[in-house]
Amino acid sequence: MPARRTYRAPARNGCFECRNRRIKCPQEHPQCSHCTSDNIICQYLSSSTSLVWPRVKSRSTTPTIPPSRTASPSHVNPRIFTEYRVVMDTVMPKTPVGELNIQDLELMMQWCTTTYRSVSRNSLVEGIWQGVVPREAMRHPFLMHGILALSALHLAFSSPPGPTKDDYIRTAQTHQSQAVAGLSKVTGSLDRSNCNAAFALSSIMVVFSFALPITAARTATPPAGVLDELFEIFRFTRGSVDVQGEIIESVADGEFSPLLEYDNSQPKMPDTSRLAIMSLSRMNATLAGRDAAHEKDTYDTTIRYLGYSLDKLARGGETMIIAFQWIFQIPPRYLDLLRARQQFALVILAHYAVIIHSLRGHWWMGEWGARLIREIGQHLGADWRDSISWVVDATGCYVPPI
Repeated sequence: MPARRTYRAPARNGCFECRNRRIKCPQEHPQCSHCTSDNIICQYLSSSTSLVWPRVKSRSTTPTIPPSRTASPSHVNPRIFTEYRVVMDTVMPKTPVGELNIQDLELMMQWCTTTYRSVSRNSLVEGIWQGVVPREAMRHPFLMHGILALSALHLAFSSPPGPTKDDYIRTAQTHQSQAVAGLSKVTGSLDRSNCNAAFALSSIMVVFSFALPITAARTATPPAGVLDELFEIFRFTRGSVDVQGEIIESVADGEFSPLLEYDNSQPKMPDTSRLAIMSLSRMNATLAGRDAAHEKDTYDTTIRYLGYSLDKLARGGETMIIAFQWIFQIPPRYLDLLRARQQFALVILAHYAVIIHSLRGHWWMGEWGARLIREIGQHLGADWRDSISWVVDATGCYVPPI
């Protein structure tokens, strides 16, 4: 058994390791024999160095290591290197934009433990959002940025007002921009190798679009008009991530197919939506008969796609996917009519708000549907109020009288 080293007061000019272990340092340069034999970093304090480096407190004999010089992990005791990195992470400059860092790992953990549930309708599809989507993200960075963006926004939503919340929002917006930029590079070459990633990101980014104004409004100025916010969502989703129409068939034949299937275990909406769609179609024909300028074809297409979505919702389809598909399917001209606050365009949108309202239990949707229905009611004339009676009955939302 080797003899124990006799304690001596540590030499003032000894290395950090020997001084921390309270043994006499041989003061050999550049590395003393004690550190060499233990295969650890040997570092001396020069006369010009300030003692401002924080010490690492530990029950072990881990040394305190200044940031002026590092060693390769292959030449460092793993325990020492781990604690050294813990300290370094608090003072090193931020990782360049586009690269993953410790904050990104925090956001990925947030996704895999919490956020994925908020975009899953039940346990049957949770596994896809928790496991399959991150796996796709490892191969497609644009999807990884989308995951991190929504996770950061979720953390911001859950944080009290203050600098931390603001930082999460900024981080979320940065990742969102990188996700959209990355997806735009592959939109012209979508195939089976990247269709699942593009489909997942398009859904995540629409969720992000609904969540951002809600999250920001909790700390900043009151939210703007919900119609104006919705126009921004439509503009963003259709202009930046309008890919679902191109790839939906490929997605339906692959690993993400459960997201597009019906769920017979969930409560369904009363199947009165077909009557509501028939009423809208009759109203469209009547308006066209009264006014030759009425854009019947545009409204017919919009109503038809809305009918598909409401029918899928009544049959137990994935509500989130249903809600977002309509955004991708409506004719651009309908958005122009909606922006001009055309009464019939608003009536159709109120019927779509029933789908949005069905998602109110999700943190990222909240009272979007109710707010939208109330604001539409304020824009409709008295002679148009009866046109949204089914909407009010289906949601229970209150529309203030004019």
